[in-house]
Amino acid sequence: MTSTWVNKIKWFVILVLIQGVIISQVQVSRYAVPLLYVVFILKLPSDTGRKSLLFYSFLIGLCVDVFGNTPGLNATASIWLAMARPQLLRWQTSRDAAETFVPGIKSMRIAPYFRYVFPSVLLHSAVLNVVDAFSISKTTDIAIATLADTVVTVVLIMIIEFLGRKK
Repeated sequence: MTSTWVNKIKWFVILVLIQGVIISQVQVSRYAVPLLYVVFILKLPSDTGRKSLLFYSFLIGLCVDVFGNTPGLNATASIWLAMARPQLLRWQTSRDAAETFVPGIKSMRIAPYFRYVFPSVLLHSAVLNVVDAFSISKTTDIAIATLADTVVTVVLIMIIEFLGRKK
């Protein structure tokens, strides 16, 4: 139990630092910004309660916002993802509702995991870009940024999953 909390805290800190220190400085352009911290939300155990899920999501989004000086953008998108995550996860698993698992390629297989990750990241990215633009007149820019962010993030998540699978 204690090692689970230590692992969560370790991953939380690592992902926030990677997002805040490295990714925010190395972004390719204003498009295609990897949103790697989303992995933390996606990898929480399937039995994580709604309140805990919302709290963790808000907290990691807020920490990324503090690093990136983006007041509330990432926290808002993370909350939206947290609200949709249980349904997105349920759509891709044929498991009994009582069975607890950590979403990943090992527990779900490649195709269902991809079908869980892609819409999750797409939703998160769409909310983030819409709230960031705060204008309906920039729909093309919002769509391009959302698709680019989603593709880059999903590719990175799948690479992380495949590397973690080798251990």
